[in-house]
Amino acid sequence: MKKRKWGIMCGIGFVLLACGVTALGAVAKHEPSFYRQNQPPSSEASRELAFSFVRHFGEMLAKRKQETWACDTTEAELNCFFNEIFVERGEAEELRKLGISSPIVMLEDNRVRLAFRYGSGFFSTIISYDMKVWLVPREANVIAIEIERARAGALPISKQSILNQLADFARKQNFKVKMFRHEGNAVALIDLQGDQPQAKSILTTLKIGPGTLKIRGKTLEHAIQPVDLKDVKVAAPLP
Repeated sequence: MKKRKWGIMCGIGFVLLACGVTALGAVAKHEPSFYRQNQPPSSEASRELAFSFVRHFGEMLAKRKQETWACDTTEAELNCFFNEIFVERGEAEELRKLGISSPIVMLEDNRVRLAFRYGSGFFSTIISYDMKVWLVPREANVIAIEIERARAGALPISKQSILNQLADFARKQNFKVKMFRHEGNAVALIDLQGDQPQAKSILTTLKIGPGTLKIRGKTLEHAIQPVDLKDVKVAAPLP
């Protein structure tokens, strides 16, 4: 009789464990709706949008020595760039070595939602981050990035790891990075001026709207009067 009860208990325990593993697997395999909805379109349309981003960004770089410069793009152009040209030029290969592929972004008011596939095959999952991005007021060329949420599938994960990787990448580009926490969230301040004693150009606008990204800047050599940083437009107040 005792053996029978023990067998029943073991059977129930096994069923509960199997259900738990199945549920955990389903949660980990969850794909955010924005990741599915923002997949690039057909190849021909995707390449056209990808080259549209390259053209807009290239025109901004070409005008960096003029009095003002700007770049307007969309999340569709960015996603197509990641899907097409980013892969062709080999930049995606380093990410693939880390198990990262198929990045997708969604642009909202002052926020960026980033997701990518981590791993391959059955054991892969979608890693997603919700980030608040803004120009720091009264600080020339300083961008703040706050990680509001980080998930693997639908499971919460560490918010700090992505900022550490972002900080390492920024430092390799000779940008200065400071890290701190705000209301429990990790925040990185990225100084685009780096080690230059004085900026030759000022990023005046970084506006992220629903599906759009607007960048504006001014070259100091052409300014009739010194740029007053109080006039610099910001995408959101410093938290």
